[in-house]
Amino acid sequence: MVWGTISYDSKKTFVVISGTLTANLYVRLVIEPVVLLFLIAITRSVFQQNKAFRYTAAVTLRSLQIVDMLPRNARSSDISPIERV
Repeated sequence: MVWGTISYDSKKTFVVISGTLTANLYVRLVIEPVVLLFLIAITRSVFQQNKAFRYTAAVTLRSLQIVDMLPRNARSSDISPIERV
């Protein structure tokens, strides 16, 4: 699996994850070292992710408490901005 971030005027290095991505691995390999630092550095940032279990697990949501989250589901290409890239 490859995971990455984008914003209007910056990008972050992709994270390559081998094997199955669990909620704990997601927090340890993606949220803590990449997402939090990336979002804190950007003024008025909003984080979006879909409703997969690893993204909605309690451990994941706890780690994202300080982040503004997009309140709607990102399952549809008309809602998700990444689908237009």
